[in-house]
Amino acid sequence: MTPQRRTSLIIRAFLAYTLSFFFVSLLVFVTAGSFKFWNGWLFIGALFIPMFFGLMYLLAKEPDLLTRRLKTKEKEKTQKAYQILSIIMCLFIFIVPGLDFRFNWSEVPVSVVLLSTFLMMSGYLMFFIVMKQNTYASRVIEIQDEQKLIDTGLYS
Repeated sequence: MTPQRRTSLIIRAFLAYTLSFFFVSLLVFVTAGSFKFWNGWLFIGALFIPMFFGLMYLLAKEPDLLTRRLKTKEKEKTQKAYQILSIIMCLFIFIVPGLDFRFNWSEVPVSVVLLSTFLMMSGYLMFFIVMKQNTYASRVIEIQDEQKLIDTGLYS
């Protein structure tokens, strides 16, 4: 990878990371109506701290994979529809907890919050392992040059 392409990749990756951080934080805390929403802070930390370290790893060890992960334009019409549905579902994931906090819809025990955070981070770890085992793990569905069928590790 040329130094110019690497610099461009670093800029694109950190721009995507930063915009995601601010957008998700905005959704979580505006809907909560307060920065006192500790579950929101926990969620933001559990989501973006591992994401930062994953980003650092991909920049250092797998820049081609990071380039593929930054692609978001689907070519197939059905995949575009699925992508839109996924975005809508994610918006609800970020909005509903804040509304729940603001309007006191439920009371979730701290133990459940901590367990769910642990499970979320375990899922994130599994996702990272999948990317290490399959460096063709693109965000969009496509067959890439020299792509191989992975049938070991988590894929087995």
